[in-house]
Amino acid sequence: MPILLPVPQILQNPELPNGCEITSCCQVLRYWGFDADKCDLADHYLPRSEVWYGADPDKVYMGNPHIDAPRPDCGYYCFAGPVVFAANHYMAANGGGFAALDITGSGEADLVSQLRKRRPVIFWASLHFEDIQYDPCGSYPLPGGGSHRVFHQLHCMVLKGMDDTNFFIADPLGFNTAVPRAQFMEIYRQLGSRAVVILPLGEPLSGLL
Repeated sequence: MPILLPVPQILQNPELPNGCEITSCCQVLRYWGFDADKCDLADHYLPRSEVWYGADPDKVYMGNPHIDAPRPDCGYYCFAGPVVFAANHYMAANGGGFAALDITGSGEADLVSQLRKRRPVIFWASLHFEDIQYDPCGSYPLPGGGSHRVFHQLHCMVLKGMDDTNFFIADPLGFNTAVPRAQFMEIYRQLGSRAVVILPLGEPLSGLL
């Protein structure tokens, strides 16, 4: 049975040219009834580093999402951890009742389960669902050890629906609306199956598989 959740379309531009993650978060917060603003989330709730190079995207947003220019504090990206942090701190300050969870590693059946529970899913892929590329800058060491290989053309969006052949997308850049499920899963897996969901407190995370 097709599902299409009424996730509002919020565009990241012009204020947040590199702010797809927090804009996607804003779309889902609005879906759940919060009067969230993408710039307020980016400036007051999203943990950020002063510069992008050398930052750990699992812990902070790399740089400044307002800036799309070749300079040390330009915006780049983050993964699930900073989005979960921003969403939970925003919701705690604005009435609570919900929790954001990192569900990285979720497979196709898990994503379908979330949609059946009427929960849109924040996820990571590429701009046009093409094969993942890596930035020419290569890798850099992380503060806590290890290294990070920098992605190129990475993009964060919201999964809002499905039918038998497609997944439906709320894209903060407006590029993608419907993507074949096989193509979606291929690129989603290339990015490490990274995903975040917001759900009402007290509801189980899964159970409709």
